Amino acid sequence: MDLLLVNIPIDLGKKPYDLAFSFLKRLNFGILVIASYMTERGFNVGIFDPQSHPEEDCLIKLLQEIEQTSPQVIGLSCVSGFSYPPCLKIASTIRKRFPSIPIIVGGKDHVGQIAETVLLECSAIDIVVRGEGEEILCQLVEHITNKKPLDTINNIVYRDLDGEICSTHYDLAFNPQKMTRLNYSLYPNFQTFAPSLEVGRGCTFGCEFCVSAKTGVRKKDIPSIIDEAEYITDIYGDNEICIYLETPMFLMQDEEISQLAIQRQERGLNFTWRTSTRVEYLTPSRLEKLAKAGCRILDLGLESASFDILLRMGKTRDPQRYLDRASEILRAAYDLGIMIKLNILFYIGDTLETIATTFSYLTKNIPYVTSVSAYPLLLYPGSSLEGGIKEEVKRYGGNIITDAVWQSRHLWPINPSSELTYDSLQELGVLFAKSFQTIDTFYTQKRYGYFSPKISYTEFVDAAINFGIDSLPFSKDLKETESNRQVLWDYLKAGM
Repeated sequence: MDLLLVNIPIDLGKKPYDLAFSFLKRLNFGILVIASYMTERGFNVGIFDPQSHPEEDCLIKLLQEIEQTSPQVIGLSCVSGFSYPPCLKIASTIRKRFPSIPIIVGGKDHVGQIAETVLLECSAIDIVVRGEGEEILCQLVEHITNKKPLDTINNIVYRDLDGEICSTHYDLAFNPQKMTRLNYSLYPNFQTFAPSLEVGRGCTFGCEFCVSAKTGVRKKDIPSIIDEAEYITDIYGDNEICIYLETPMFLMQDEEISQLAIQRQERGLNFTWRTSTRVEYLTPSRLEKLAKAGCRILDLGLESASFDILLRMGKTRDPQRYLDRASEILRAAYDLGIMIKLNILFYIGDTLETIATTFSYLTKNIPYVTSVSAYPLLLYPGSSLEGGIKEEVKRYGGNIITDAVWQSRHLWPINPSSELTYDSLQELGVLFAKSFQTIDTFYTQKRYGYFSPKISYTEFVDAAINFGIDSLPFSKDLKETESNRQVLWDYLKAGM
């Protein structure tokens, strides 16, 4: 085998309930993209995902996989700081057992931003890929196999023969390859993962708290998307499969959406889908086109309803127009049967008063608000916030959490003001979700991209009860959401 790609699982959730369900496991479409791309070019590539094995056996199974396949190179996919400590542990374990196999680590939104640090912190890792991995890994495997120098390969940091850390030309917009079709047969036990279909990369907006804008923007054409969707329905054996269309920002224009709807109908395909977008992208007429094309869930980054916060985060220059547009979108989507999952970000300078403004906005839009996810700001390496965030947070009486646990992950939670802490906002975020989202709604939206297609509603409810529904981001029914909204409002009002 030329390359074995390993998904590194998280050992800590971004939200308190992220590890609540054993069947809430996301397919690592990044390594599936790489494996698909390299296989098309004649490389022999395998994938190992520990999520397919009991936790206590996964390291043993990984070592057995390496023993059996004898890869020339091992690639570890570490997509965030929530999987960084396990990444170092797994790399060290592999190195002890297989000292001669080069170990590459990638993950453009985390380890790729701290490449030199990764090599300093873990002697078992030989190379860090800083950008997208498809073409770079083709070059790396070819150079390593043929013992050629690595200094001509862009976007890598590596150890030379003397153990010195070296960097090559760095350009995150370096994108020589087209997005390839995912070959699900390469992913072990793929039927237990919710399917994804990558439709675009990069984002044109460049929010300061995000790193997606550093990636070159491009998208797949509609015939390629339809072909891939048909392939997914065939390989999963389900013509009504729920698919997550992966992209930081949905970029299809009206004509393309209409083409998607027409070709979906002509092929007799009944798949439905979910994707991520922004308020500015949507209009009632565009929502109608999206619904005809099979869209059923939209992740919408509203972030806040406070004018001050929206302006501070650079979300919009006209908060009133922005919020009026969002209200219009919520109503239109509701009428069309499209569920909007609103993402709320507790930001620098947020207080109980600004959060109460967001809460009031959401309640004014009931019954159209049916799914909410709220969480506090984390500082990610490589984001535009890094430069001046310390002074900005200090201005509002907050601070950056830099204890050893978070430093080891290279993630930094933010206490946004003198009134609020990261931990208190984690709890508040769960209550926000409970105030607008029922258990039925949560299950429906998690079927796209998160829950295994094999998991029934009954199995989900049983698991939720066993974990403890009170700790989960939903209420049992609409009556309980009303009760939780009153609890949340009383809490916010008392602190104002």
